[in-house]
Amino acid sequence: MKLKRNIIPMIFMVLIVGCGASQKTYEANLMLDELMTQKEFKIAIRSAQPMNTQAWNQIANSGLLQPGNNASRIDLSGEGYFIKVVGDSVSANIPYYGERQIGGGYNSNSGIQFDAIAEDLEIVKDEEKHGYQISFNVDGADVSETFFVNTTIGTGLGSIVYIRSSHRNRIQYAGTVTSIQDADDVSVME
Repeated sequence: MKLKRNIIPMIFMVLIVGCGASQKTYEANLMLDELMTQKEFKIAIRSAQPMNTQAWNQIANSGLLQPGNNASRIDLSGEGYFIKVVGDSVSANIPYYGERQIGGGYNSNSGIQFDAIAEDLEIVKDEEKHGYQISFNVDGADVSETFFVNTTIGTGLGSIVYIRSSHRNRIQYAGTVTSIQDADDVSVME
């Protein structure tokens, strides 16, 4: 009898907590669907995961990275780095960590920056995982360089961004998808 009194409230609590979590996921899915349909969103970049090469590992082991960072993950949260999509226009301002295969000119930007019309922009919903796959190509601020961007967005609005370049080694970023208005509100508060 005492066992029944303890188990019934526990089952009730598990059901309430479980339903609350699924409600949040459902709301995030609705928001994600709306952002992808409108093609107006911003990915706030939180971290970079550079390609591990011998040269990059030597830099990381030399003590040049700030505390808390290592060769496989650089913390970028709170720095305001982003990728923004508005219709077919895309823009980005992200630092780059890794090896450049073709040299840049003097006074050229060492990060990944572009503000242009995307080529071959595709936004495809993954019905099984309830997320999205986004891909596009774009010319960088240095017109001779082209970036190939592939993004996976999950139901919790987290995203993984893979960027390949015609001039640099590939790099991966992690971020969070928000509406452009929400992203602007956050940047004003920081």
